[in-house]
Amino acid sequence: MTADTRGAMRTALTSSRYIFVFLLAVGMIALAGCGSTKVYTAEKTMIYKDSMYNLSSVQQVGSRIDGKAADGTTVNLRALDKKGVEAQLKANPGMVVTTLITMDDGEMVYERKQVKKYSDYSKMASRLDGAMKDISKFMADGKKTQLKL
Repeated sequence: MTADTRGAMRTALTSSRYIFVFLLAVGMIALAGCGSTKVYTAEKTMIYKDSMYNLSSVQQVGSRIDGKAADGTTVNLRALDKKGVEAQLKANPGMVVTTLITMDDGEMVYERKQVKKYSDYSKMASRLDGAMKDISKFMADGKKTQLKL
């Protein structure tokens, strides 16, 4: 072999190495981009007191606090301030208060209890608000599929 032939072979090998390294780098970059685009389509379910609720197709989740007056009428206690609730409790001793989680057209009874004073009502409302925060966080997290209240 002559010196010119060896030099040409080295140039060809060096060029093919550069092409191989370049193609390898492009392939690695392409594969790295594929792993970061994940789509989560799992069913979202909520479990409360041995019942399971499917939240995957629910568009709106809300809450309500109802009180059953002595005459049988239902009073929306969530719309009242502290003095209004105290007045209702005074007018209806032993009022049964129900906290509800509403989901589109359906609803779930979160807690039902006989309430005699405002502090009992306030504790029930706080527990319901905490559950609503848990549901909001759960619905916002695309990876979680089940919530136990």
